Amino acid sequence: MILLQHISKSYKTQKVLSDVNLDIPKGTIQALLGANGAGKSTLINIISCLMPCDSGKIYVDDEEINLEKYDFRAKIGYVFEKPIYIEKLSAQEFFYFVANMHKIPKIDIKQRISDLLDFFELPKDNKKMIEQYSKGMKSKVSLASALIHKPEYLILDEPFDGLDFLSVQKISTLLKNMAKNNTTIFITSHQYDIIADVCDTFALLKEGQIKFNKTMLELEQDAKAQNFENVKTFLESILQVENSTNELDWLK
Repeated sequence: MILLQHISKSYKTQKVLSDVNLDIPKGTIQALLGANGAGKSTLINIISCLMPCDSGKIYVDDEEINLEKYDFRAKIGYVFEKPIYIEKLSAQEFFYFVANMHKIPKIDIKQRISDLLDFFELPKDNKKMIEQYSKGMKSKVSLASALIHKPEYLILDEPFDGLDFLSVQKISTLLKNMAKNNTTIFITSHQYDIIADVCDTFALLKEGQIKFNKTMLELEQDAKAQNFENVKTFLESILQVENSTNELDWLK
């Protein structure tokens, strides 16, 4: 269980998050929706304890967490919008580094790395460094390294960025199977067609607050009640930034 209570954050005079509350039960795949600049990455960074909030509390398994606590991190796998890895290593070398950092038993490391390289279709040799990989391959490295220690929680910021259709389908199935085995997954993504098929609940972050947290069935009912063609167009209308325009007359 991940519980956010009254999370607020400002950058100087700009209020980014204001009294954010969210309860993510164990084994749930939770989506966080929001327009660019809504504060999604800020909230991810706060949950990941990469930055402090101004006020509020975060609980993981009923334990309050913060930047000064470290034990809970062993339970969590992270994928950030800007992935963190050592680019002068190959995928295999990087996975060994991460596995040792998590103190995974040596008897398990070799098999886990081999399985991850196979599943994500990454090079099994050390001839090519991560810095030479494509954007999609780097995304796979980031996600694979978040899985190597069998986390109870996954926090994923744009995890499908740069991935091809078949990889997306394969990873989506993996995430759903993990949730069935009680892994809690928190995803923020602008690729709504993907997360619509993956996630159980969908929270909307707008104007610094969680406006709703609903199931797909509830969103479908809302879209129908308001005469929208489907959930995608309904969400697009909600996410649209006020005072923005959809046309550039001078390009016509």
